Amino acid sequence: MVIGVTFIGRNPGLQGGIELSLFASYREAWYNFSIRNWQFLYLNILMFVPFGILFPLLHQCFRKVRWTIGTAALFTLTIETLQSLTGLGIFDADDLFNNLLGAVIGYGLVMGMIALRERTVKRVLLYFSPLLLVIVLSGSMFTYYHLKEFGNLDIVPVYKKDMTDAKITVDVKLNENKLTVPVYKAPSYTKEEADKFATDFFHRLNIDTSNLEVVSYPETGIYSVEGYGIFFEYIDGSYSFISHNPERKRADTDEESLKEHLVKFGFEIPEDAHFQRVDTGIYTWKADKIMKGNKLIDGTLTVDYNHDDTVGWINNKIVIYEKVRDVEIKSGQEAYQEILDGKFTGYTKNKKLESLHIEKVELSYYLDSKGFYQPVYAFYGAWDGEDTTILIPGMQ
Repeated sequence: MVIGVTFIGRNPGLQGGIELSLFASYREAWYNFSIRNWQFLYLNILMFVPFGILFPLLHQCFRKVRWTIGTAALFTLTIETLQSLTGLGIFDADDLFNNLLGAVIGYGLVMGMIALRERTVKRVLLYFSPLLLVIVLSGSMFTYYHLKEFGNLDIVPVYKKDMTDAKITVDVKLNENKLTVPVYKAPSYTKEEADKFATDFFHRLNIDTSNLEVVSYPETGIYSVEGYGIFFEYIDGSYSFISHNPERKRADTDEESLKEHLVKFGFEIPEDAHFQRVDTGIYTWKADKIMKGNKLIDGTLTVDYNHDDTVGWINNKIVIYEKVRDVEIKSGQEAYQEILDGKFTGYTKNKKLESLHIEKVELSYYLDSKGFYQPVYAFYGAWDGEDTTILIPGMQ
C-alpha cells in the first residue's frame, strides 16, 4: 500500500525537491483550511499505523520501541530519498514526522492492548498517549476554528522571505492610522442548493437532466449532461459552464447582443461593470467593488462567443456579498512593515529578493476559508523587475 501511494501512478517532475521546514504543511493546511490539505496530512499518519502494529506482532525484538521506530524511520527515510532522486516527489521533513507519528501510534495500540491484557494501567495510558494526544490536539484545533467568527486566509505566508539585502523603494505615502471598514459574506451553498442551481441552469437551456451526472467534492460540485458541464463552488456560488462542441469557432459581437444571449442563462450584468474585448470571441465584464447599499459586487465574468450565435463557455466569478459588520484594520504602514519583515506570499521561497518597488497601494478584499470577504492591502509594483501584487491581511 505504501509503495503504491508513494510511487505508482506518479509522474516525475519534482527531482531534487527538498523541504526541511518542519510543520510547514501544517501551517499551509491551517491557512487554507481545506479538507484536501488535512486529508493529506492525516493519511500520511494513518499510512504508517499498520507498520507500528504489525512489526511487534512479527517478532519479539520489535516490542522494544527502538527497534520498531528505528525500522520505521529507516523505511520512511528511504522512501523520501527515492522520491527525491526519481522526481516522483520531494524529500519532506513533515512526511518523515507524520510517518513516524503513525508508526508510534500503531506501536502504542498493539502494546497498549498487550498491557491491557496484563492489567498494567500506567503502561496502558503510556502506550495509548500518542493517539490520545493527536485526538485532543486535532479536536482542540478544529473546535477553535469553528468557534472563531472569521475564516483563515491562504495569503498568509508559510515562510518568511529573506529581505536582508533587498533594495525597497516606495512611491506612495502610507497611512499611519488604523481604519474601520466593512467585512462582507459570500452566499454559500449546500450540496442540495448547488444541485438545484445546476438543474435549473440546464433547464433554462432546454437540456434534459434525466441523465445528469453529479460528482461532489467537499468544496465543488461537477455536473455533466449531453456534452455540457458546470463546475460550481459551494463557498461563494461562482461557477464555470462549458459546451463541449469541437466544431465551434469564435466570432466577434457587440456588448448588447452578448447581454441578450446571457439572459437565457439567468444572469444579469451588474450596472457599472466594465466591458472589455480580450480576444476574438472572448469578452469580460469586471465588477470592481461596486457598492449597492449593504451589498458589494465584485469579480469578473468571462464569456466565449461562437460564430453559430452560441456561447461556448462562461466563467462567472462575479459574486454579490452581504455586509456583516465593520471591523478595525491595521494601518498601511503596519501592512508595509510586514513586507519589510518578509511576511508575504508569492516569491520563490529559497531565492533572495534583490529589489522591490511599490508604486501603488489600495484597500481590496479577499475570500477567506469560511466565505467571508476580508479587507486586505494590495501593494502593486515589481520585484526584481517583474510586475507583482502583494496582498497583506488587513485584520490583526
